[in-house]
Amino acid sequence: MYIPRLMCTQHPDSTIRVSTAEEVEEAAVAYLAYGCDEVMVDYEGKATPYSQPRDIAAKAISLGIPLGERYFITPRIPNPRLEDFERSMLALEASVLANSYSRKVADVDAVRWIILPMVEDFETLTLVYKALDLKTRDLVELGAFRDSSVIELIPLLEDAKRQIRVEYFIKALFRTAAASGRVVENMRVFLGISDSAVRHGHIASALAVIHALQQIDVINREGEYKIWPIVGMGSPPFRGGLNNPRLAHVEALQYAGYRTATVQSAVRYDVSYVEFLRVRETLSRLHPPRGLEIKETWVEVASRMYRDLVDVYLPKIVEVASAIPSTRERVSWKQYGRTIEEGGVQVPRAIVYTATWYFVGVPPTLLDAQFIAWAYKTDELDAILRALPALLDEWRYDSSFYCRKRANNVLGEDLTKKIDEALDIMGIKPEPDETYTALLNNAETQAHALALGRIRGFLG
Repeated sequence: MYIPRLMCTQHPDSTIRVSTAEEVEEAAVAYLAYGCDEVMVDYEGKATPYSQPRDIAAKAISLGIPLGERYFITPRIPNPRLEDFERSMLALEASVLANSYSRKVADVDAVRWIILPMVEDFETLTLVYKALDLKTRDLVELGAFRDSSVIELIPLLEDAKRQIRVEYFIKALFRTAAASGRVVENMRVFLGISDSAVRHGHIASALAVIHALQQIDVINREGEYKIWPIVGMGSPPFRGGLNNPRLAHVEALQYAGYRTATVQSAVRYDVSYVEFLRVRETLSRLHPPRGLEIKETWVEVASRMYRDLVDVYLPKIVEVASAIPSTRERVSWKQYGRTIEEGGVQVPRAIVYTATWYFVGVPPTLLDAQFIAWAYKTDELDAILRALPALLDEWRYDSSFYCRKRANNVLGEDLTKKIDEALDIMGIKPEPDETYTALLNNAETQAHALALGRIRGFLG
């Protein structure tokens, strides 16, 4: 069974706006020019046409792309427990109908997998498996298929607390699939870092993903199951940094053990094609997981300290977030946002959240400042830096976008004092980009936010 290596996504992390009408041609370009063997059609919190999987299949087949063999369409549907139930069911039906079309035209299944986001309980997985089977059976009875196509679900785990206990969770997922009448021997599991970082901070989310990749390797070596991990990461260090031309080489080693990596919008639209090719080459080289100890207490303490630090600033972040434009046709984060603490302030989704922190002068990677100070005082910092070999590079990189004056004006001096202390501990002297800083100190509008994003090479 062929497992894709590069998944092209529809993330709104670039400064270039892409409409849903352009996404069919975008998918063809992803296959032909960017070397992606999988395209994610995204329905989660996004106004994607239900015809899009079928339209991409038609375009790919017309271009002679061997869809269903080494190239795939992989929809991400809304979680029916978190978004409209009807939208989730329509997205499932769109996926099955894409296979009905590709079977008729090319005798292949264009869709082999569907991503189910925000998986935090097994009942939702059972519900979606049942709905998928019902829709497929109905279409067989109506003559749309000669026989049923089998589409598997990819659970997307997006929280450090789930990822740190991934061994238990994955084995339970296999049992859930079996209880739904599926004989599953292989499973792709998606490890998302962005939403986890919003909730727990960068260090906690990074440690949890590394731990999960190591635990998946252990499960694979036991031989009962076979797991193919996907890592979902963007260009900013806060969102994994795996797509960043200046960081990809160290991030690929830090997150060693993945089979598939996402190729998000910013690395395709906000950097040169030559830079993209270097990133693609790096992502395509697979490395075995590193056998390092990840202490669960590190994840717990880092998460708690990040939450304590950001809590007081969240109302301001929500206020400033209106300056960040949306570059895909997504549902407003005010309708489908995130909360860091249960029942707390609703904040933007990860890309807008990340971009907003840059807009106030504080790259969100630096929000782990209190944890860095704690790790230094408890003599844990060296061990943490061994577990996170990219962390120093990430902090050096983000320090060039740190604007103390802007942060003091918008958020006050308490935060910058903590960040400055952590930078001193890390031995980093920020060297701000003068053009970037001059623009940021006068930034107010969406046009400013886009210009700043172009300098960074990503919106958020």
